[in-house]
Amino acid sequence: MSIAELADVTAAHPVLRELRPNLAPLEEFRAQAEQQQAAGYRLIASLDGNGEIAAVAGFRTGRSFAWGHYLYIDDLVTLPAARKQGHAKALLDWIDAEARRLGIGEIHLDSGTSRHDAHRRYRGTGFVIPSLHFSKPTPEA
Repeated sequence: MSIAELADVTAAHPVLRELRPNLAPLEEFRAQAEQQQAAGYRLIASLDGNGEIAAVAGFRTGRSFAWGHYLYIDDLVTLPAARKQGHAKALLDWIDAEARRLGIGEIHLDSGTSRHDAHRRYRGTGFVIPSLHFSKPTPEA
């Protein structure tokens, strides 16, 4: 298993669809990914023994009054056939090292309330649940 930063995000599209089934078709996805990359989004992959992508993590850095200099994990997913083989932990370890390298004080992520296996992984790697995240659609005018 090895970790690689992906300059071309198209290879991650089928893996990200596991987490986000409503993900845009490939060309739309590529255009949005390029916009996100221009704003600092980075995508890394955990490769299996054959060099195939088994898991991906997408993240960005920022600054806020609430968190200071932070790293936010937008996407973290492992293909079903590759789960429980250490890919998510390897990605999270790489992100920890990158956050240290960048002098970042905190790493954040949100996770759907029904993703219990993911929650166990996050808690097992030092994440805590310090707050609840609320959202709502923008009211129509």
